[in-house]
Formats: sequence, C-alpha cells, structure tokens
Amino acid sequence: MLLMPTLDMQRRNRTQLSQNSLYPRILLILNQYYPWLIVVAIAYLFFLQSSLLFANPSEPQTMVRTIVQERKISYTKYPKILFFIGDKSNRGKGQLIAVNTKEASIDGAFKALSGVGGKENQPMRGPIPSTVNLEKISYWVQTSPLTLSNPGIAGKFFKINPHLVKVQGVTRGDFGIHADRNVPGTAGCIGIESEKDWEDFKLLIADYNRAGLKEIPLIVSYK
Repeated sequence: MLLMPTLDMQRRNRTQLSQNSLYPRILLILNQYYPWLIVVAIAYLFFLQSSLLFANPSEPQTMVRTIVQERKISYTKYPKILFFIGDKSNRGKGQLIAVNTKEASIDGAFKALSGVGGKENQPMRGPIPSTVNLEKISYWVQTSPLTLSNPGIAGKFFKINPHLVKVQGVTRGDFGIHADRNVPGTAGCIGIESEKDWEDFKLLIADYNRAGLKEIPLIVSYK
C-alpha cells in the first residue's frame, strides 16, 4: 500500500526535474536567437494586466500581433523603442511604454492620451494616427526637446517626425510628446497625464540622449 505513493512521487520528481532543466535551455535559446520574442512576451504580460486598455483578455494577443507586424523598423538595430497603446473609445487614453530591446525589458510605462475623442483623420481632435495606417512611414521621437510656451504644452516638447503624415486622405502633423496641461486632451500629440510620469519620462529620454540615441522609433496602436 505504501509502494504506489512512492512510485508516484518518484515520477513527479523526475517530471519536475526534466521540466526544471528544460525551461532554462528554452529561455537560453530564445535569448540567443530570438530576443524579440522575449520582448513580445514581456509586452504581452504587461498589457494583459492593464485593465485600462483591455477588458477582454483575448485582445492583447491581437494587439501584440499588430505591433510585431508594424513595418519599416529594424528592431535589431534599435536598442530602445517607444510604444503608445491607446483606446480610441476612451478619448485616446492609454500608456506610453519604453521597451529596452537589448535587455528584453521595459524601461518605463507612463499614463498618456492623444486627441480628445475624434477620429485619426480628424485634425485638432483625433489621436495621432496609428502606425499601421501610415504608408511606408514610421514615427521617430527626437530625444533633444524643444521648449514651447503654448498653454497646452508650457514646457518641454519632444518632436515626433515626420512633421506631416497623411491618413485616409487627410494631412496631419506637428505631433510631439509633452505634458498634458491646461485642459485634458491634445490636438493629436501624445500627452503624459501626471506630473510625476512626465518628470520620469524626461529623465528617461535624457538618459537615452546621453547614450547617443538622437531619435527613437515610436509605434502607435489602438484597441
């Protein structure tokens, strides 16, 4: 009667030992040959926990698939990438996320918004157009900020290139990343909502600039 539990325990121990030795090997292979898969996995777990962005747990898979399919950016060449993931049904609110592709980690995440609830092709109201809707163009964020006195900005402004883009036959542009001041919402820029997040974001971009990164790719997607 005592023999069967012992055999079961031995089987479980052998299975656990095999799994424990297998998992590190898989992670090592992924890290060596497919580092971007690890970044996607981290992003997936991060987005899954964000009730602000995703009410349906199946949606992060679609969002990550869209991010991976964004065009014209060679991820292996750029150690840092910015993601803005927003909800157009909630006045463009979401998060601006800084991903460290070299270390497969997230450098920072900041509550942000874009627009005031309009459509992507609606000047002054719509959010910054998603990258997937742009033709052969990717966004780039300059790490050396401008200083503007506009009431809705009143401070540092990290310009987003190109200056003008066309979406659904409408030309929009003059986008940047800045603190969301004056009244809630932007004319299409990415506005960081809290002062603490804004200060943390400026420090992070200053670190990137000191490391020699003059521009950082920006990917924009919406649920």
